[in-house]
Amino acid sequence: MATRQDRPSPYVLADKPSTSFSAVSSAGSATSAATSRSGGTSENFASVCSFVLCDSGTFLKFWLEDKCRDTFLSLLPKNDIASLRLACHDFSVRAAPALFSDLSITFKTSTFTRPARIAALDRLGFYVKTLRINLPHTTETFLPPLIEPDTGEELSFTYTPQIHKTDGRQPKYGDLGTTEILTRQYPALFHAATNVPAFIRAFSTFFNLQHLQLSCPGYDPATRYRRSIIDFALISIRIAVERNCLNTLDTLTLSPMHPGSLQYLSPSIGHGATPRSAKVWSRICNLDIALHSIPSPYGDVPADHTKMLNNYLRNFQPNLTTLSSRWLGCKGPLPTAQPLSQSSSGHFKLNHPSAKPKAMPALRFPSIKSVEMAGVTTTAAEVQSFAAMHKHTIEELKLDDLKFTEGSWEEALSPLTRQARPRTTFADIPIMLSPTCASPARSHPMAMDRVEARTNSSHRPTLRLSKWLPGKADKHTSSSRRVREGLLGCEEQLKKVLGGVLSWH
Repeated sequence: MATRQDRPSPYVLADKPSTSFSAVSSAGSATSAATSRSGGTSENFASVCSFVLCDSGTFLKFWLEDKCRDTFLSLLPKNDIASLRLACHDFSVRAAPALFSDLSITFKTSTFTRPARIAALDRLGFYVKTLRINLPHTTETFLPPLIEPDTGEELSFTYTPQIHKTDGRQPKYGDLGTTEILTRQYPALFHAATNVPAFIRAFSTFFNLQHLQLSCPGYDPATRYRRSIIDFALISIRIAVERNCLNTLDTLTLSPMHPGSLQYLSPSIGHGATPRSAKVWSRICNLDIALHSIPSPYGDVPADHTKMLNNYLRNFQPNLTTLSSRWLGCKGPLPTAQPLSQSSSGHFKLNHPSAKPKAMPALRFPSIKSVEMAGVTTTAAEVQSFAAMHKHTIEELKLDDLKFTEGSWEEALSPLTRQARPRTTFADIPIMLSPTCASPARSHPMAMDRVEARTNSSHRPTLRLSKWLPGKADKHTSSSRRVREGLLGCEEQLKKVLGGVLSWH
């Protein structure tokens, strides 16, 4: 029996024009089923046509409408969406953005090197908008010291990232001897973390990436000074982001992170950083950091990782609109406060003024709108300084689990709660009156006459005008005559001006 797929003549997708087709679709349309981007072939194109030609027009209108379909897919679990994509090719194409928009990866040895996974990223990487990379701290991630095989002495190793892929003849870690020792003594996970070209190749498929989230759980403060594979993986991730055109990336989440992680993520002092690195990270608009804290050995002096956090935040000053910072463990200082130098605490005395380190400028975010800080020990003056500096742009300030060592909440939030008084401007405005034709008959005294007191019929003192402008002493002076002629005919205007002060008769 012949079916629709067996018909030799071509046919349209629908018998009648349908208004249910969206002009702009977020996923691949039914006509793009045979394209390489959607993963379709000419063999399964017929199944798409059979689906579009279904008898239920109501279902077609529902499924082919972007808003209805996206809302429906957003309510389904990921497992159900994966099963739905197996029904037909059109289901597979249109459900792919909802299934692969949020991708989670746990870093392992073959995460970015297995050919099948790279091929899958080539097909589906452009759907990814949120990428979560999990880098857990385990006993396998800590590196043992390098030992010289012949003498048994400990070797020092300075890492230099290899950006470009090299052939087998060129050593990966500097010289041939160091490469051979690292290959024998370090695990395969280390070599996967230092495979920078593989990271760059994988991140080249995420050209619609908007949110990058890095997570390093399982940190133990006792292993702070031990070398970890996680640090080398962070270097490779940072270089991969900088070497690809991820123009839509505007959100960065680092939670949780160990104290030394920011040293390897910094685009200014990190390994393999270039002048273009700072420009790439300055496009970040939303930043969320949760950092493990370590008690400072000198009490009031900030630890090294606190200064590193302050320097790291400077890379996001131009366009940052949302900032969220939390200390994990014991409370830490205010991340946006100006870090203190050790010379100011008295532990290191520098007598010569030129030998003293210069104070770093305060952090200023010209576009900041929302700030959230938690687990902070600070003074009210530091919070007040930050609020006063950003009071014209900040819309929301959330301080959670905050402890003041000095000052009060009223003092800290005074720049945001104090209402500005309206400004009143006083100025002397001169009045110029134009002369008018004087009336021939004058039944009232002329303006600018001398005021004399007299008693009216009710025995109340009133004021009467007598001529003082052309007074007896100045009757024949030319200046008095010119003034009198200039005011001739201005009686009505002056009466209106002086009506509330003098009583006219």
